[in-house]
Amino acid sequence: MRNYKVYELDWKERFLCLGITIGLAGAISWLFYHNSAGMAVSVVLYFPVRKTLKRRLLQKRKGEILFQFKEILQMAVTALKAGYAMENAFVHAREEFVRLYGEKGIMAQEFAHINYQVKLNVPLEALLEDLATRCGIEEISSFSQVFGFAKRSGGDFLKIFQNSADKIRQKAEIKREIGVVIAAKRMEMNIMNLVPFGILAYVGITSPEFLEPLYGNWLGIGIMTAALLIYGCACMLAEKIVNIQV
Repeated sequence: MRNYKVYELDWKERFLCLGITIGLAGAISWLFYHNSAGMAVSVVLYFPVRKTLKRRLLQKRKGEILFQFKEILQMAVTALKAGYAMENAFVHAREEFVRLYGEKGIMAQEFAHINYQVKLNVPLEALLEDLATRCGIEEISSFSQVFGFAKRSGGDFLKIFQNSADKIRQKAEIKREIGVVIAAKRMEMNIMNLVPFGILAYVGITSPEFLEPLYGNWLGIGIMTAALLIYGCACMLAEKIVNIQV
């Protein structure tokens, strides 16, 4: 089964990464140096662009996994209250999940595997622990540990299961709310990151004589390179600020 702690770009995402890199390299070449030789920086830019894209897509996928896992648990709680045994409750929960979200959902595929392994007498708690290990999500890991402890110790299993599911639901909802706020701030950051390019493009088109002394000589190249490095550091700092882990 898949390791969800590592994100591998597909061919569409690789092309997107390449397109962003070429676009940035072209803008830098024209706006900062007025020389197509600046396109050589595309080789250097590709790696940080790919790293940033992979990190964002990984965070997005982890959010989707947590949301889907929370939905599966709520459906399983409903099935348990209706009198289903634990193993059958997850079978019923997956069926309900597929009706709502389709077969392509990550948790639909994972619980198809889990339910099949349960039929082969593999312990459910071991399968949930394996899922938690491959996802690398704190909430799923905590649930698998509580689930395993409850199975071994007995007690009011339904109450323990429901309390754990409710806590995961609350945390998942809080994370989604925070994610919405962060997404808005990230959009503002992206707009602000484009402002220097916009200013250079505007001045270069409307009053090119103001920037002419900065092109075609070593002093100008040095000044533009220093400005570009400061701009790059500012972008990385902004990325770290909005990259809040919750």
